[in-house]
Amino acid sequence: MNFDDRYGTLDRLLYRIAFRVGTAQHALSDVEETVYADQLEGIAAEDPVFITALPRSGTTILLKLFWQTGHFATHTYRDMPFVLCPLTWGRYSKYFSEEIESTERAHGDGLEVSGNSPEAFEEMIWKHFWPEHYKEDRIQPWRSDDQNEEFNSFFSTHMRKIIALRREESTVGEWPDQLRYLSKNNLNIARLKVPPEPLQAGTFVIPFRDPLQQAASMKRQHERFSKIHEEDDFVREYMEAIGHHEFGKGIKPVDFNGWLNEEPGSPENLAFWVRYWTAGYQYILENVSEETVLISYDSLTEMPGPTLSRLAETLGIPTEDLVPLATELRPPRSHSVDREAVTRSLYQRAERTYENLKGQSSI
Repeated sequence: MNFDDRYGTLDRLLYRIAFRVGTAQHALSDVEETVYADQLEGIAAEDPVFITALPRSGTTILLKLFWQTGHFATHTYRDMPFVLCPLTWGRYSKYFSEEIESTERAHGDGLEVSGNSPEAFEEMIWKHFWPEHYKEDRIQPWRSDDQNEEFNSFFSTHMRKIIALRREESTVGEWPDQLRYLSKNNLNIARLKVPPEPLQAGTFVIPFRDPLQQAASMKRQHERFSKIHEEDDFVREYMEAIGHHEFGKGIKPVDFNGWLNEEPGSPENLAFWVRYWTAGYQYILENVSEETVLISYDSLTEMPGPTLSRLAETLGIPTEDLVPLATELRPPRSHSVDREAVTRSLYQRAERTYENLKGQSSI
């Protein structure tokens, strides 16, 4: 998405105000529960699906495919910037924002987005409740003592609000009687060891790719967003506010098992991203549960029909709604990789982790 075209002076002012009034958004969200009690009555956030992984693994296309089945409710670009109070903002957003036409997103990867496109804004809630996890140079994974009953209540209700909002926006008969909450949030892998209660009721879908290719793709995006942030401070402010710390000048890697204390190197180098990939997916393997679905993105693009069929069965989605979307899948862009930039021992660790992922993947 072209930020210059999408966000003019007034839009940027509105977003900056919203980013600075998280407490007010939280308070308004509490009021929503009373004001929209009738709308929320009878809505349950059962069997949610949480797509999560390190970036450049296929999470966005999975979000798009699940969304297109018509069985899920998720955040869309229309929910920005007042994400914590979606029902209230949904009433007034049309007066503040113009229709977002379909354009290629800022990643430059060919995926187009519009105002109706699903997107990852859920992390704004986590940042509001757990600001201490977002250090200056890293994000700390959640621990067993990171329990917050207020968050549990807020997030459970928030999922119901998103379901109610998407139903309200739809035309009669477009949606099934009961939608399921869906999110794509890469940072949820930092919560796999001890997921807060609302996440325990759902399924984690975690895609992965060849380590060198995924690492090279992450490095390329870091370089791309570093340049964009250099040219436009608002883009960096926007990404940090919504919890996207993956790339650019505001990068904050997740410190899986303390890997950042072991001379990780510079994100300007491929070895950094291979180390990050290895630390992240090793952490995932250590915390796999019955509610975790590992999926090889290579298998998904090489055998889309059978893979989507198995995925639909696993998640309880009608195969006739998901499998036909296989035509939208494309192999990921292949990157030229300088193998000399990665030591033999690091490459072997990454490959072992990759083989273990494939061995535990049921999709």
